[in-house]
Amino acid sequence: MDQLQKRQLAKRAQMARYVVSVDRQAKSSFETREAADEEARRIATAFARVTVTVSDSDNDSAKTLGPTADAPVEQSAADSGV
Repeated sequence: MDQLQKRQLAKRAQMARYVVSVDRQAKSSFETREAADEEARRIATAFARVTVTVSDSDNDSAKTLGPTADAPVEQSAADSGV
């Protein structure tokens, strides 16, 4: 295993169950859904033009908040092309 693979493996191990992404780029992860939702709402409120997604790595679901979403939308990773 080369150095890059070791770094990637270590980074994956640091990710918690719920991942908050902004415009499809992972920004932070949380152990609880409530903490992830709170951070996603804070970001979406502060930056109205970005799309914020909370992904659940255990059941492949995602909740999206953003400029085109009036309310959070639940969708599976298979539906979103992730």
